[in-house]
Amino acid sequence: MKLINLRKVYMLKSQNKTKKVIKVATFIILLCMMLDGCAKLEKKQKLPIATYMGGNNTITEICKELNAVGASHVDVFQEWVTDFADSAGKNANIKDTWSDPEKMKVDTGKCMDGWEKNHNYSDTDCRMTAFLLLDGLLHAESTEDNYDGTYLMFDMEAIDNVDRYEMIRQNKEMFTTLYGEKSIIDDKHPETTFSDSWKHYGFQIDSDRISILSIAIYDPDTDAIFIGHTGLLIKYSDYFLFVEKIAFEQPYQATKVYNMEELFDILSSRPEYFGEEGEAGPFVYNNGEYIGTLKNNN
Repeated sequence: MKLINLRKVYMLKSQNKTKKVIKVATFIILLCMMLDGCAKLEKKQKLPIATYMGGNNTITEICKELNAVGASHVDVFQEWVTDFADSAGKNANIKDTWSDPEKMKVDTGKCMDGWEKNHNYSDTDCRMTAFLLLDGLLHAESTEDNYDGTYLMFDMEAIDNVDRYEMIRQNKEMFTTLYGEKSIIDDKHPETTFSDSWKHYGFQIDSDRISILSIAIYDPDTDAIFIGHTGLLIKYSDYFLFVEKIAFEQPYQATKVYNMEELFDILSSRPEYFGEEGEAGPFVYNNGEYIGTLKNNN
């Protein structure tokens, strides 16, 4: 009888210990889930964020992202960004950090001075930078034979005369067909102009991760639109990365957002994309598909 009782006591103690272990394990699992949820919430609160890529840390980070999704000539892009950071960027005190896009400001005059003091040739712009990174990924069934417009004159001057832009020069007809001004045919729906051109020339990008985001600006004097700004949009499972060169002798920028609404808000804060009140546009396209119109937040 005593032996049986001892066994019962032992079994009860073992069961109690097991229950305690289960309770502790359950508590630890729940705690980890709560901490993970808090960490995700904290991470979510950090976006949108952006960087001017003012140094090695952010430049290397973005180039790794570009390489991972199959962008072209990332080594050349890295040389361009590093060159800008070491000259114009240093003169304008551009930081090698991520920041709130709304708080980011840069002295464009100092950027221009810093570039021109260290170079005797033209800097690149948004269109040339995006075109470089899409080389071999962007295709067209046909192109315009000769570009005789004026909106791309600074691009063409740089492409035709600077050796570092030789890769773009080799596909100059595709470049001008993609970005050059297009006459508006349907005045009631000017936003269809660029989409129709994209389809007409059979443009496509061989990637399910990379697309080209373009902003078409309307010129009422000529009744035409042209691509005033562009950049690469990279899609992730829970956010987007937008990589751009803001303009000639202005910084490169990488921006992370959770959704396109956040990116639209950031782009809408730039007054240079807007004309007079009441004018059409600026229209935004993703791989030639019209996705919306920017609203002036200035």
